[in-house]
Amino acid sequence: MNADSASQNLRFLVVEGQNDLRRAIVGMLKGLGAGAVLNATTDEEAKEILIRQPVDFVLCDWKAPEINGVQLLYFVRQSPILHPIAFLLMSRKGQMEPEDIAEASENDVDGLLVKPVNQQEIETKIKEIGKSRADMMEPNIALARAAAFTDIGAFDEAEAELQTAQQKKPDASRVWVKSGELYEEMGKEEKAKTAYKEATKVDDDCAKAYDNLSTMLEKEGKKDEAFELLRKASQISPRNRDRQFRISKALLEKGNEDEARIALHKALSNEASDAARSAAAAEFFLSIGRADMAEAEYAFALEADPENVHYFNRLGIAFRRQKKFKEAIENYRKALVVAKNDPVIFYNLALALAENGEIQQSVGSLRRAMVLDPHFKEAENLLKKLTGG
Repeated sequence: MNADSASQNLRFLVVEGQNDLRRAIVGMLKGLGAGAVLNATTDEEAKEILIRQPVDFVLCDWKAPEINGVQLLYFVRQSPILHPIAFLLMSRKGQMEPEDIAEASENDVDGLLVKPVNQQEIETKIKEIGKSRADMMEPNIALARAAAFTDIGAFDEAEAELQTAQQKKPDASRVWVKSGELYEEMGKEEKAKTAYKEATKVDDDCAKAYDNLSTMLEKEGKKDEAFELLRKASQISPRNRDRQFRISKALLEKGNEDEARIALHKALSNEASDAARSAAAAEFFLSIGRADMAEAEYAFALEADPENVHYFNRLGIAFRRQKKFKEAIENYRKALVVAKNDPVIFYNLALALAENGEIQQSVGSLRRAMVLDPHFKEAENLLKKLTGG
């Protein structure tokens, strides 16, 4: 090991599900002079370590049964304490598609490494990341100072720090995106727009810049321009869940239901199963007042998972919001075949019966719910309302 090894005294966390490979990487890092090497086999283990112990650098598998590298990366970047940690994603050749790489880049991954790996490749990548971070140190300090000044309303000082960051690293899209976000916080919309446009000049694939600019234009009522920028951001990084939700909503407003479904299912591509994907889509449709489309998605979910009581309950809500009370009643009765003693289903059935004018049957369903759960306050209150008690 060289005395000037880039790894010397750094604290590493290796997140890898394959035992042999994980042990090999741990050994390589120790051979490079790492100060400490921690390891985890799942996302949850990794999060526990990150919360409890100091870590300088994460090497994480991109995807395994209990590891989602991009989600762990997002967890790190969203934390005010953890976000400075260097993060390297590892995957086998051809495993990551362009959409996956774009998603990782949008979450500020520091680098990608192709497995199987050797010690020299790891050392080279760590050195590259160290150099890149050193190059960004001064502008990052200026951006951090600008954010602190913005928080206390010292906007002149904040702008001076932003200018410093921009002068130090004018070719870094991150500097311009962060500048735009801080200009927005200061209420300087035109400067924010200019910063986002600069980011797209520096990097035509800067999805965040297009996205943020789209949001600003939407607030100004320029919906068509906003939508085109949002679509551009989505084409660059199609795995961004919130962005696809916004596209789906915009497409529904335009009357393009089929395209909206496609965008929505892209947003939900990481769901564990087809049933879970349809259920999540249904929840989105319920949240924007499209109970009709939620009904269809929950029907798909139940086809794939016909004994899921939660899906029955939510489908019933979709029916009730459309005032399809008879369909809701039939749905809840099907649910009771699956879960005969579920007080929540009896309560929801009672709601649908009452809304359909079948008061006596509703009272009976509520009493059954109360037998199953004597402390069911909502059922008790509705029963009192219906019986005048």
